[in-house]
Amino acid sequence: MQITVITPENDLRKEIDIINEMLKNGLERLHLRKPEYSSEELRKYIKAIPHEYHNKIIITHSYELFDEFDLGGIHLNGSSRRDEDLRKRIDHVPSEKISTSYHNWQKIVENDFPFGYVFISPVFDSISKKEYKANIDPDGAMKTKQKRASQGKYCPQIIGLGGVGINEIRPLHDYGFDGAALLGTLWMSGNAVATFTKALSVARSLEEQGA
Repeated sequence: MQITVITPENDLRKEIDIINEMLKNGLERLHLRKPEYSSEELRKYIKAIPHEYHNKIIITHSYELFDEFDLGGIHLNGSSRRDEDLRKRIDHVPSEKISTSYHNWQKIVENDFPFGYVFISPVFDSISKKEYKANIDPDGAMKTKQKRASQGKYCPQIIGLGGVGINEIRPLHDYGFDGAALLGTLWMSGNAVATFTKALSVARSLEEQGA
């Protein structure tokens, strides 16, 4: 069960120190999502993270930094996914290092690009955005995998996003999701490192039970 951490859009006090501590404590996938950042601001943020963790960072824009820092991957939103010029510029990036986001299961069923993993949201009511309500049938994870398999097609890892806290990790696992993305539950908790560590412990326990 993969745990992905998404950075807050707005900078928080000692944020990079917190990120570095989570990386030391076992974080394997960090989505560096700062939509208002310039390339230079992103570059400064990445440089503040030890080099040995750069391969765990996924960027959501300024994709030229992927090669500059040998990062872990790039994430495409809906508009960038449809940008043919962009797709040509990132053609050298291995498909398993490219991810994207969807808001309905059918899009995943119909997708033909071999993304490494995909987010689907909102699975539960958002923690940070009260107006962002659950709009995804969690049963769709298993059904989508079954449909892809029946068509002889590869299915990327499916990561649940939106309203995911510690108590939602086990239900996501039971529904057939491959991972959980943490955002509001971390940055609104008052102790992001402790919250992440507990979430990771739950995820690892589920993996051990399934072994």
